[in-house]
Amino acid sequence: DAITPLWRLPYEEQLKVKTREMIHKCSMKIIKEIKGKFRILEQEARRGQRAKCPKIYEWVGERRAIEMESVVASPRLFEYRNKCEFTCGYRHSKVEKEEVVKIGGEDGDDVMKSVEDGAITDVAKEEEVAAPAAKEEVAPAAAEETILKTAAAGFLAQGWSGGVYLPHCLQNMPDWSCGLADIFNEFLATSSIPPYDSKVHRGIWRTITLRCSLRTREIMVIVVHAPAGGGVGKRDCGTDDYSAVFESEKQRLVDMLTKDAIPTPSRDFPEGYKKEEEETSGDGMKVTSIFFQEYVGLSNPPPEHPVQHIYGKTSLEERLGKCTFQISPGAFFQTNTQGAEVLYDIVVNRIKEVTTNPQDTLLVDVCCGTGTIGLTCLKEGVVGKLVGVDISEPAIADAVVNATKNGYTESATTRFVASPAEKVLPDEMKNIPKNCPVVAVVDPARDGLHGVVVRTLRSNERIQRLVYVSCNPTGTLARDAAMLCSPPTKKYPGRPFKPTMSQPVDMFPSTKHCEMVMTFDRMSVEEYEQYHGKE
Repeated sequence: DAITPLWRLPYEEQLKVKTREMIHKCSMKIIKEIKGKFRILEQEARRGQRAKCPKIYEWVGERRAIEMESVVASPRLFEYRNKCEFTCGYRHSKVEKEEVVKIGGEDGDDVMKSVEDGAITDVAKEEEVAAPAAKEEVAPAAAEETILKTAAAGFLAQGWSGGVYLPHCLQNMPDWSCGLADIFNEFLATSSIPPYDSKVHRGIWRTITLRCSLRTREIMVIVVHAPAGGGVGKRDCGTDDYSAVFESEKQRLVDMLTKDAIPTPSRDFPEGYKKEEEETSGDGMKVTSIFFQEYVGLSNPPPEHPVQHIYGKTSLEERLGKCTFQISPGAFFQTNTQGAEVLYDIVVNRIKEVTTNPQDTLLVDVCCGTGTIGLTCLKEGVVGKLVGVDISEPAIADAVVNATKNGYTESATTRFVASPAEKVLPDEMKNIPKNCPVVAVVDPARDGLHGVVVRTLRSNERIQRLVYVSCNPTGTLARDAAMLCSPPTKKYPGRPFKPTMSQPVDMFPSTKHCEMVMTFDRMSVEEYEQYHGKE
């Protein structure tokens, strides 16, 4: 329920739930934000801080000011993820029959021996820290009940205190990811190196990221770990230093991952689950590349954080639509490949509507990632030139390769810039020839667009259409849309945009999330002068 809260609903009902969510928490929220901007301007006019406040735009006051289309269904409902991230920790299981005898443990800790059905396992008190090399520990959960903790990788469905949960029951997780989870869990349960504990910042194994292309039959594994000598919370006594065994354990894990094809896991799907036919089966697939990534920080490593290539290929290749894409370990790529094709088709159609002379039209692709949207638009012939900007250096390096891989070798056709968009977009817009038609696409992370980016897009009135692809439609999209569509100010000059189409796309069946493609068109000069007068 924590990971896939809508799994009980028939898919048609899931789509209805998401459509209502988009209406109430996206479109209505945008209108509320815009009306709030007008109120602020009215207050400033009363205080004499501005000459006058324009009357509220007519479209803002309409009953259905932003027309929200029904959510487009995902081509696949189950096992659709091409990227999975597991956290290393401890899996909790109840011990019902026990007979405990207190014995002395390492470093003076009290360790218990639990006798259950003839088997003896290590047991530790929950309120105490287990010995560093202990792989199983038990803590009292009730007066006559204990919890066996086994090192494992999975999801923190209930936070750190609830332990990790295996992915096998989740309908959105593919077989290959669960098969790899089984290999990792076998390794972790027998490793002399413990998982990382984010509470005390001790231990080594942190997270595991898996990426896969069923179309090219490639699988990438990225293992994130703390320094072998210990995390930032390591104790001075040296018990958190695993330098002596780390390299051998790392090699053991690589051997386990590459020895055979990924095993078919035993899944515990909900009753009534029916497996979909796949365009390409994952049976018999093998891991094709492995990376390790050392990270000492307290959260997650940024995309540009260095990785150590250990095995196989240095990237993963994916086919999407008519294009082929290289994906590096730190680069962003949509997690539902077939869903991404539906998403990009919508973007292509929105751009096609306004490009009367495609070969001369330049697409400005902000937060372009590996170049997927821009190169897809080039391949579909709706634009003739592309400038892409992204903060991630690995993603831009992939974008440059992908341009060549898909037949765009001339620098006059494609240009990719690795930088925060707010630092380079103003100059990039100035460098575009004045006679060149321009259309823009933005696909930001959950944080949305930087204010400088919004100001640049607003002030460059050559951009008559802006297509906003949002993974956070109920949050930062509403904020950014209000800044794009409100009356001009000193901070945000230029004729405003107004939303002309809102198309949610379900990229994540069984969850509450969906993507949004919102189309913004520039307010015409005539309409603008009705509210603001001639300048």
